Amino acid sequence: MDTGAVPTPTLLEKHPLLVHLSPDQLARLARAGEIESYNPAESIVVEGSLGDALFLILSGQVAVHRGAQTFATLQGGEFFGEMSLVEPAPRSASVTAMSATFLFRLPHDNLRELISDDPNAASILLVQVVKTLSDRLRRANQMLSSVDMLADWLAGSMV
Repeated sequence: MDTGAVPTPTLLEKHPLLVHLSPDQLARLARAGEIESYNPAESIVVEGSLGDALFLILSGQVAVHRGAQTFATLQGGEFFGEMSLVEPAPRSASVTAMSATFLFRLPHDNLRELISDDPNAASILLVQVVKTLSDRLRRANQMLSSVDMLADWLAGSMV
C-alpha cells in the first residue's frame, strides 16, 4: 500500500458522493483525507479491525468479504466504511483490492471536524450516503425476494 498523497480537488470532484459539494467544500475535504493505492489481492481493511475511516473508490475494484465469501464487488465511484460516519466501530467485513486500486481515505476524526465546521457539506454528504445505502438495501431485498420465490417454486415442484 502506498499512502500519504494529498489529493487535488479535481481528483475528487467526479466521485458521485462529492459531486454536489462546492469547490471550496471539495478543497477542504481534499485536505482532510489522503490518497492510498493498493495492488491486486492486497488487504485494505480487515474484519474486526477498527473502522475509523470512510473510503471513496477513485479507480479499481474491491471485494467486500468474510473469509472466502464475497458479499459485494465495488468499483470506482462507490464507497465503503460509511459506518465510520456514525462512530468508529469494528469492521463487519474485510475489503481486498481485486485490481490496482486508488482510494481516498477520510479518517473519522477529520470527517467529524468537517461536519462540525460545515453543516451544509455534512448534509450533502449524508444525503448521498443515505441514497446509496437505500439503493443497496433495495437490491438486497430484491435478491432475498427472488430467493424466496425460488424456494417456494422448488418446494411446490417436490410435492
